[in-house]
Amino acid sequence: MVEAGAAKQTKERTAMKCSRGICTTRRSDSRTIWIIVAVGLVFTLMYVFCGPGRDNAAMEEVMYGYRIESLGEGQELVVLIRGGDSPAEARVAIWAGANLAGFSYRGVDLIRSPDTVKKFDGQRLGMPILYPTPCRVPDGYFTFGEREFNFPINRDDTHIHGLVRDIPWAYDTPVASAGEVGFTCRMEFAPGSPIYGYFPIEHTLELTYRLDGEGLEVSYRLINRDSEPLPYGFGLHPYWNIPGSRENVYLTVPNDSTMDLGVGGLIPGGGLAAVEGTHLDLRTATPLSAVEMDDVFFPADPAAPATIEWRDWGVKLTLTHSPEFTHLIVYAPPGEDFVCVENMTASPDAHNLYAKGHERLSGLKVIPPGGEAGGWVKYVIGNQ
Repeated sequence: MVEAGAAKQTKERTAMKCSRGICTTRRSDSRTIWIIVAVGLVFTLMYVFCGPGRDNAAMEEVMYGYRIESLGEGQELVVLIRGGDSPAEARVAIWAGANLAGFSYRGVDLIRSPDTVKKFDGQRLGMPILYPTPCRVPDGYFTFGEREFNFPINRDDTHIHGLVRDIPWAYDTPVASAGEVGFTCRMEFAPGSPIYGYFPIEHTLELTYRLDGEGLEVSYRLINRDSEPLPYGFGLHPYWNIPGSRENVYLTVPNDSTMDLGVGGLIPGGGLAAVEGTHLDLRTATPLSAVEMDDVFFPADPAAPATIEWRDWGVKLTLTHSPEFTHLIVYAPPGEDFVCVENMTASPDAHNLYAKGHERLSGLKVIPPGGEAGGWVKYVIGNQ
C-alpha cells in the first residue's frame, strides 16, 4: 500500500496575451499602438524574469512530496521526495530505529543502504540514532549524581550506541509544502516500556527529518516530564558510501584537537591531543586512501563544519550543525566501502567522564525537570 502527498513550488510566470478583441479599436493607429505596447511589455517581463543575473535554479520547478510504503509485519518506510533538476530522496525505516536507510541525490546513493530494506535491523547501515549514550559505555554501567544505571551488554563487554537504534518509533504523517517536506517521529520513555526499565526517567525524544532545497536536516527535541534531571547524549551515525577507489573521496575536518582515548583507543581519558603533525590532521581536504582512524574530534565548531567530497560524482556534502553538537567522530576502517562522520552532542562514555569532573570534555547535556532541549544537523548538498 502506498500513500502519497505532494506540494508544488513554482515561480510565478507572467504572460501577456493580446487577442483581436482586446487590441482592435475603430482606429488602425490605436490598434498599432496597443500592439506595440503589448509586445514591449512582454519583452520587459522576459528580461526581468529570465534575463541576465537570474539564477536558472530559481526558475526551476521543484516538487516536494512523500510516500509511505507498507512492507508487511509492521514495517513502514517513509520516503521524502524532492523533484526538479536536482532530485533527492530520504528513506526512513520506522521499524528499525527511525534509521535513515537511504539518502540519494540525483540518483546517487550517498548513504550505505541495505540490499533488502525489509530485512534491515537498523545496525551498521544507513544512519543509526544514538541515544542516550552515544558510542561505548564500559560494562554498560554509569552514574549520575546518586543514581546508578546498567545498560545491556551488546558488544563484547560493552554497551554501545544507546537504546533506540533498533526498535520501532511512532511517527506523524509527513507534511509537504512549497519549499520542503518533512515529518516527526518520537520515542516515549514511560513506565512499562523496556527502555524505561534501563533509563527510568520519564521523557519524550522527538526526531524530525526535513528535506528542502539545500539538503536534509535531522533535528531532535527532548521533553523531560520527570521530577529528576535528564542527563543525555545524542548522536547520528551515518555510513557514507565510498564508491570505487578511496582516492576519489576527500574528507575535511577543520579541528585542531582530538580526545585522548586512553588504553584500547576507544574510551576517553579526560585529555586532548593536537592533530598537527599526526595522521589525524584533516584540516585540509584529505583522500580517504590516507585516512584510517576511529577518533573523536573536539570541540566541533558550527562555523567550521566537516565536509565530504565525492569527486567522481562531483558532489560535496557539508555537515552543518547547531552548537549542541560539540563532538565529531570519524570512523574510517581500512578496506571498507564506507566512512562514518558522526555528529555527537557528547563523547563516548559521557556520563562517566562527567562524573569524574570532566564536564566540558564529556559534553553531557542535563535537562532539568519539566525542561526541554534540542539541536540539529543539516547535510547540505552542493555540486563541485
